[in-house]
Amino acid sequence: MEENLKVDKDYKEAFNLGYELAKDLNLKSPMFKNIELGNSRMHTMQTGMAEYNREITQENVKDKTLGEQRNEFINKEMNSRKSKGKDKGAGFDYSI
Repeated sequence: MEENLKVDKDYKEAFNLGYELAKDLNLKSPMFKNIELGNSRMHTMQTGMAEYNREITQENVKDKTLGEQRNEFINKEMNSRKSKGKDKGAGFDYSI
């Protein structure tokens, strides 16, 4: 069940700014680590950057898992075809 939550306009703006900044600069970690987080806007931007990083990491894990599954399937198919071909002769016989 979804709750209706109101998000402060300034919070949303700062969060999105941090998210977009991380996305545009392709940041792997938040940019403002050493800045005092007493400033709530800066803290909110950090949160947006961290969210972008979390989503990218999650996508990479998903892509890696799908790639591994695809490779495993291909290897099984190749091994299956090789074992089926061993029982047959050298190929087709075109003699009539």
